[in-house]
Amino acid sequence: MVFKIVLVAVCFTFAVSATSEIAQPRIAGGTPVPVEQYPYVSAFVYYYPRPDLWVQRCAGTIVSSWHVITSAFCFTGATLPNYRIRGGSTYSMNGGQVVSIREVVKHPEFVETPRKNDIAVVILQEVFRLSGSLNIMYLPPKNIDIPNGIPATVVSWGFESEQGPIHNSLMAITLTTVPLEQCQQIYADDADIKINEAVICANAANSGVCSGDMGAPLVSGGVLIGVASNHKGCGSQNYPDVFTRIDAYVDWIMEVAVAPSS
Repeated sequence: MVFKIVLVAVCFTFAVSATSEIAQPRIAGGTPVPVEQYPYVSAFVYYYPRPDLWVQRCAGTIVSSWHVITSAFCFTGATLPNYRIRGGSTYSMNGGQVVSIREVVKHPEFVETPRKNDIAVVILQEVFRLSGSLNIMYLPPKNIDIPNGIPATVVSWGFESEQGPIHNSLMAITLTTVPLEQCQQIYADDADIKINEAVICANAANSGVCSGDMGAPLVSGGVLIGVASNHKGCGSQNYPDVFTRIDAYVDWIMEVAVAPSS
């Protein structure tokens, strides 16, 4: 068994060439990628008794063999035993390793509306076995500087559009971080979203997250900088996607992400 959550000190210095190894289009119509390229991503699949159907509902980031970080909102209205987490597969509905959930620790100040502190640490019932197709993603140090205008990668299996269909194969996009003040102005009249220093806003032309992508990792500089929390439309050029900012919660993550005692 392996239990390690790694913090990495990173200097965020980027050039245009940094985007060359990242898929360009969007999750909503994005580019298929193999899980070996992003072995830290996991699919949260959910069983609906009626109509007897398994659906990929959210995504998450593997940060140890016991723990996955995702959006707290993923569990709103959900029955926990109906969830399974799949890692190590390019496909959300088959292959890889599938584990159940022992416990979900939502941030104690999580609020659904307006959404804020939208982060949860999932403790697994069984360990993930790390391999070339399933591995951990590093966490950033606390209070890192994330400049405006840097590229960041999102990978997930969410919907093609607001009306579907949903992707079965893993997709990747590149977004660019947006100034917080600009994002606050854009969402000033939206009562459902709280834009503050604990979020990252990012967008790109014809690119963005969609339904089924909540909890998906936002990665830049080789570390997890955000998890998908909210969006308006799918790939809207007018409204940036909103991500919970990981470095604002590193102390809390390290406190609650402990290996089960039994």
